[in-house]
This record gives sequence, structure tokens and C-alpha cells, in this order.
Amino acid sequence: MKANTKENLLKIVKKLLLLAVVLVALEFVYRVTFFPKDIREHCSLLPLSQIPIEEHAQIIYLGESSNRTHLEGESDTSYISKLIASQMPEYRFGHITKSAAHADIYYDILRNIPRNNEIKTVIVTVNMRSFSSEWIYSDLENSFREQQVFMQRGPALWRRLQLDLKMNTSWTEEERQQLVIDGFKHQTFNCGNDFPYHNAHEWDHALASREWLPNGQQLPTDSIPIACHYIKDFAYELNDNNVRIKDFDKIVELCKERNWQLVLNILPDNFDQIKRLVGDELVTLMQRANAYIVKRYTAKGVWVVNNENLARDEDFIDRDFPTEHYRVEGRKAIADNIVRHLREKL
Repeated sequence: MKANTKENLLKIVKKLLLLAVVLVALEFVYRVTFFPKDIREHCSLLPLSQIPIEEHAQIIYLGESSNRTHLEGESDTSYISKLIASQMPEYRFGHITKSAAHADIYYDILRNIPRNNEIKTVIVTVNMRSFSSEWIYSDLENSFREQQVFMQRGPALWRRLQLDLKMNTSWTEEERQQLVIDGFKHQTFNCGNDFPYHNAHEWDHALASREWLPNGQQLPTDSIPIACHYIKDFAYELNDNNVRIKDFDKIVELCKERNWQLVLNILPDNFDQIKRLVGDELVTLMQRANAYIVKRYTAKGVWVVNNENLARDEDFIDRDFPTEHYRVEGRKAIADNIVRHLREKL
């Protein structure tokens, strides 16, 4: 090697080392100055990963608004997680509750729990609406994706830079709406040869325009919006291409790696109202989806608690949009069923 070439290489190495030192110094300064503030302002998810540590939890319950929502004026406003914990006082419980959370959010929260923990069992809420196009491309996803950047591994400064450079995936409202519609078209199903529709987009349009009559009868005009929502939320066939299934698969693998027993808690939906407003075809699709979850994850060693038929119409708080918000009787029924399954296994 020529002397000048060697000298040039040495200069490059020195510059690279200097750059590395500068980057390490900037990373350190950012972590002790602005990073905690950025987490407070831009990522409400990351601190949730500390809850099991702070509470020395042996069992943690992860849920969305179904865990804490109660009817105004109810005398008992207990969370589902508290109703479970009260029946199992020999275990230390913790709950992680985040409105509108889904499997991908739960995965990131679980992944960021420090390895020095006392967790033995993880109960994860399965909201069947979260598998639908309407929720997969919800108007909250841009915000969640921003927060998830801060939950990545690697240098904190790089995470901040990704946000500043808008490197995370986000959609305009027009793009999001198109993704939802395209999703309705692509999530196909089969209700038999005599049923004329094969995706939520077709079926929703037919019901809204009264071309199709649920149970062969005209719906009252004020019942059509929620009936259409039920179709958009539940008219699909689950398979391993669904993004939420991939998310739950990641949770399964993470829990195996961490030696946590995973429990999937399938929330009840309003089968009474769905049968009345939409009909048996949608009920059948929903039962198939629940059965798919039970079969797929039981085979992977997961304890699956299927609460699909546990709540009656009067147990649901919201009357004009599908939610999993229950009166205390519904919350107690879910908690009691989870406790029964845990008692059989633990």
C-alpha cells in the first residue's frame, strides 16, 4: 500500500471515529435532556410498560376501553381487571389499559417491559372488531404509529429523527378512507350459494339502500346505520393474512420467549342485536371468526377464554354504534369466566 493511500485511509478512520464519538455524545445529551420530555409529550404508550414493574405484578391484564367503561350512575364502576383480581387475592395483579388499543399496540407495550419482572401470566383482550378494515385503518392509527416509533429499539436520537423527517408511515384522511373501502372489498367471505354478497362493501351498500332485507323484513330507518356498522365490523373470514392475526402471532412468540403464560380474552359482542338487525348470516361469520381464534391459538399453547355469547343486549351501554362497553353485569360475567378458566389452569 502506498504511503499516501495509507495516510488517506487513516484520515478517514479518524473522521469516522470522531463522528462516532460526536453521535454517542449527542445520544447521551438527548437521553438526559429532551428524550424524557418527548416521551411525555409524544408517547403515552411507553410508560405503560413500567406498570408491571411498579406493581410487582404476577398477572397483568391488557385491554382497551372495555376494561374501564361503565354506565353513568352505576354503583359499581369496577374495571374488568379489578373484578378478576378481587377473586384471586393470592396473586399480584396489574392492568394496562389504553383506549382503542389493538394487538400491535399490546405487542409493543409487552416488548418494552423490562426483563427483570415477576410476570407469570399475561391476559390480552381480543376485540373481534379489531380484525376489520374499519379498525385496521382507523383515524387513530397515525397517532399510534408516531408513538410506536419511540417504542422501537435502538438510539433514542434516531427515533426522534424519524419523526422529524416524517419517516413513519402515515395517511391523509382521503388515503385512509380509501384503504378502509379497499379493505372492505378485499376481506371476502362465503355465506353459501344462496347468499348474494361476498364482501362487506357489497353487503353494506345493499342494506343501506334497502336492496337487501335482513331476516326478510324492512328495518326502521334509525336502525340502518348501526346494522351497517355491524356488517363493516364483522363481515370477514379470518385467515393468517390478516394483519391483526400476525400481531397476535408476535405476542405468542414474545410470551414464549419471556416464559409468560398467555391468555386471550375474546370479548362478547352484541349477538342479540346483530341477529335481530342483520340476521343469521353475520352471526355465523362471527362464530366462525371466534372459532378460528380458539383453534389457532389453543394449538399454540395459549389459554383462550371465549366470551362471545356471555353478554346480552341489555348489558351493552352504547346503542347507536358497536362497542364493547358493558354494564356491570356484563363486566362481572367476563371477569367470572376468566377467573374460572384461570382457576382450572393455574
